[in-house]
Amino acid sequence: MRRFGVTFLDNLQPRWNVAPSQRALVVTRTGLQPEAAMVAWGLPPAGEGRSFLINARMETAAQKPTFRDAFASRRCLVVASGWYEWSAPKRPWHVQLADGGVMGMGGLLLRRGNEDRFVIMTSAANGELTAIHHRQPLVLPPDSWDRWLAGSQQDAAELCVAAPVASFNWYRVGPAVGRVAEDHPELVTPLDDAALAAENQPSIKTRAKDKAQGDLFG
Repeated sequence: MRRFGVTFLDNLQPRWNVAPSQRALVVTRTGLQPEAAMVAWGLPPAGEGRSFLINARMETAAQKPTFRDAFASRRCLVVASGWYEWSAPKRPWHVQLADGGVMGMGGLLLRRGNEDRFVIMTSAANGELTAIHHRQPLVLPPDSWDRWLAGSQQDAAELCVAAPVASFNWYRVGPAVGRVAEDHPELVTPLDDAALAAENQPSIKTRAKDKAQGDLFG
């Protein structure tokens, strides 16, 4: 956590599959120094048959009643090494930084009852990532982290820019990532050629990494 300028004293265990309602590591700043905390992901469903609210669109977060106060003054960084996305049912991908490093996703903290919860800001997908999904997390460059946490609402609005596609690497992984109970390093292992051929994988350009990375984004 040195990269984020924080010290986390709890015994932090690696995660490879974080689902809505589960806790993930976020960085906040309420004083002079950033702080780390484990916070639940997503707002509980508003009614029967509804899903957890886990994302906020960067284009509208400043205006939406649910998010506007948090966007103005309660922003956070969601610490992750990648995320999963589906291009079709049972065809998940793992997306990570091109250098395999840890990323800071723009997030918002919202108070519900006696606890904080977070949502992840999203942007329209860029370039070839649109072949997987039309949205992507708002991944912020390290030199903007402090401004995101402690800057003004105008600062935050100016940082709502989709990361360039060249920032990322992505590759196919197995469908086990869709099962919440699965949480182990094999989830981020790239599918081999035989597995891809067996499911008649369509031709989409990928950038495969030799080394699998853990994940904090389910």
